[in-house]
Amino acid sequence: MKTISKISALLLLFILIGVSCNDSLSGNFNENKAPTTFMTVEKINRDGDFRLSSQINISWWGNDSDGYIIGYEYAINDTSEGAWTFTTKTDSTFILPITSGEATDDVLFKVRAVDNDEERDPIGARLVYPIVNSEPSVSINQTETPPDTMYAIASFGWTVSDPDGLGNIMATEVAVNDTINGWVEMPIPDGENRVFINLELEDEQTLGEQEAKVYLGRSYTSTSDLTIPGLKIGERNIFYVRATDNAGAVSNVDTVSWFIKPRTSSVLYINDYSGSNSMANQQLNLSALSDLGIQPDIWIINDKEVAQDKVEVSGAFPTVLDPTLKKTLAKWDYIYWSSNDINRNITYALDITEEFFDDGGKMFVTIPMKNISQEDEIFNFLPVDSLGTLVGIQTDFLLSANTEVTPTSVISTDTLSISKSTTGRYPMKPISGATSLFEADFYATTVLGFNQDYQKFESVAIENPEKSLIYFGLDLSNLNSYENLVNVLDDMLIGRLNFKQ
Repeated sequence: MKTISKISALLLLFILIGVSCNDSLSGNFNENKAPTTFMTVEKINRDGDFRLSSQINISWWGNDSDGYIIGYEYAINDTSEGAWTFTTKTDSTFILPITSGEATDDVLFKVRAVDNDEERDPIGARLVYPIVNSEPSVSINQTETPPDTMYAIASFGWTVSDPDGLGNIMATEVAVNDTINGWVEMPIPDGENRVFINLELEDEQTLGEQEAKVYLGRSYTSTSDLTIPGLKIGERNIFYVRATDNAGAVSNVDTVSWFIKPRTSSVLYINDYSGSNSMANQQLNLSALSDLGIQPDIWIINDKEVAQDKVEVSGAFPTVLDPTLKKTLAKWDYIYWSSNDINRNITYALDITEEFFDDGGKMFVTIPMKNISQEDEIFNFLPVDSLGTLVGIQTDFLLSANTEVTPTSVISTDTLSISKSTTGRYPMKPISGATSLFEADFYATTVLGFNQDYQKFESVAIENPEKSLIYFGLDLSNLNSYENLVNVLDDMLIGRLNFKQ
């Protein structure tokens, strides 16, 4: 039986082949059938407080009985032929538009499938979304604000948000002092919710109201014609920021205030001298500068104390060191930096004075040098190669009362002297190419109670190779003869660093 079945099957195959060779098949091709489209949700019944947020995830799918789906086209409200957008996705998150000025809206979303013959579903799927607009919000970042008092440059950072999605934010605006006519729109970086701007006054010496130029971001990018009116030098100012969304809803307004101090001199005096003697030390230095014809601007940064090894950067400085503080310090031609501890804010000078020196600035630093690690970052800033070392039974360095502080051969000026015996001050060796300006006769104390003459390097004042910085490693208030001190400062500040009012 199996053999007969096989023979029958072969005969049938030969017959079919013969037919196909002698006769062609005939008939009509079926026309392409349009695809059909479906939405995952068919109907939404929500009203009042139950309306949807304008940011919605919408999904759909399609079917083609005689082919396959190559993609979809969707339209929002406007379904004219030029308004459709093609996608291969079957879902996406949309921020549905709300009519400007309206709190609620009913938004039509329509989608249609496209098959492999590029025929579109003539009906498509549609759904009306009842949505409600949520107000945006804005918040100033407290780590991106000016200190209580600042000079010509101030920086501000803030964050914008919207429950309906960041794409629903239309603009963020700022104003200074005037919230009626002073609002100015600020660009929002693409895809970000944080904005950072810098305001710089060009005429920083004239009291009164003026315009500030806007620079964008930490890169301090110029905006050519973007300005903020109404800033007042010599007064307290208020910075306002707000956001608006695509429906015209306005956010809360966040604020911060600061005092703008005018720059009156080409010289900045920085007081980082902590403790009860701070004002007395400042007066000593300012009196000497006044006798030299210099009335500097003053920046007091002694608000914090050294914890562990280093002081935390002063709160009198802006929280944004780069670019705000760097560019602010570069406004002066000369800086006179006074402190009583090498572990205070001079620690950050290498970074924050980079632009100051690049612009040709000159600096005088007077801070007592004490024993610090040779790996300390300050050695990358001050022209000091190394400090004196104690050996054997030696316990500390001593500068006895009336010890002379003598100028070296490269500087012709008065001799100073120590007013009272001082320990803990270390002699210094200049770096290669630097110049020793003053020396003192150091002794080393011992555990046995007698002192040993220290006979290695004994510099106490050094000028860097570039002749742009002089470091004086003693406390000026512990030197005898005010008249001699003024003469010494005259030779160092004016004679060597060319300080001018």
